[in-house]
Amino acid sequence: MMGVAPHNSRCVSRPAATRRPLARARGRALLFAVAGSCLTAAADGCFLRKYVYHPVLVANAIGDSTTTISGTPLHVYRSDEYELYGPTPLSVSTAEQQVNRAYREFVKHFGVQPPPMAIVIADSSFTITPSDAAAFAKRRIHTFVYVRPHNLRDVEGISPDTPEDEIWPVSPRVARELVTAYVEARRGVAPVVEATTHAGDFHADPLPFWYLDAVVALLGDPGAPDRVMAYLRDHLADAPSVATLLDMRPPNVGTVDTVAASRDRRIIVGAAGVALTLFLVEREGPRVVGKLGEVFLAGGTARDVVNQARRVPQNDRELERVWRTWVHEEYGR
Repeated sequence: MMGVAPHNSRCVSRPAATRRPLARARGRALLFAVAGSCLTAAADGCFLRKYVYHPVLVANAIGDSTTTISGTPLHVYRSDEYELYGPTPLSVSTAEQQVNRAYREFVKHFGVQPPPMAIVIADSSFTITPSDAAAFAKRRIHTFVYVRPHNLRDVEGISPDTPEDEIWPVSPRVARELVTAYVEARRGVAPVVEATTHAGDFHADPLPFWYLDAVVALLGDPGAPDRVMAYLRDHLADAPSVATLLDMRPPNVGTVDTVAASRDRRIIVGAAGVALTLFLVEREGPRVVGKLGEVFLAGGTARDVVNQARRVPQNDRELERVWRTWVHEEYGR
């Protein structure tokens, strides 16, 4: 992927004489950060180690380079796979850890090269000018704007002692946009360039919503699967049957989704879909996630994948029994 900024890019470099002392200082800072995190983990106990995501600050130059988009100076990091633009070096480096993980998990579960993306992260409303949007579009790179929540203490999975300047919970949005970019690539359509943030955070219409929820749980916050499963165990009696999930198709545009007619029902159905996907991953391996995506794009259902599975019961009643037992007793053991 070409790493060319829309315009006005420059790289900030340091005099050679100051690099080694700075590197040593950063090394000491990193050592203290690691030691502090170990003490925090010990104090927080098993629950927080399992359920709360702690950003790990890395002593490197991520976010040191700068550029300008829409007349706004931004810090930037570019790799061969993605580009990150943000208001501060820390915002870029914190987001980069999450984006990097999402890309690695995408390869693990889909078995293909992830689509390139450009991500503009901001504290408040941000709009990419038409000329800059055209530059991204010309390079055929899926582009979107992410504005972090105003009430950062309500963000799920963030430790309460995390400083606000380190809270950039971009991973769920990145996971959803990766799926969208994947659908664009599979369909052979031009990547979307979103000039401003949008109300909904996903728009991959050929996929059932429970599958999108599952991909976000796998690619996003590493504590998400455990949180979803803990929720589902408390609501397992209200969960839809596995057969319902296997036969579900995305609703037609403009129609009411009768399977998840209310917000609460949608959450339960989504959690059940996450659990079904985790179950299939454990039985069939991570690439089953990519197989599901390919089948959905071809107009099929999850049942088409399960029918070809080697370690999953083929009888609906037996599959239901095995899955519910796994959710209640075996997951995470």
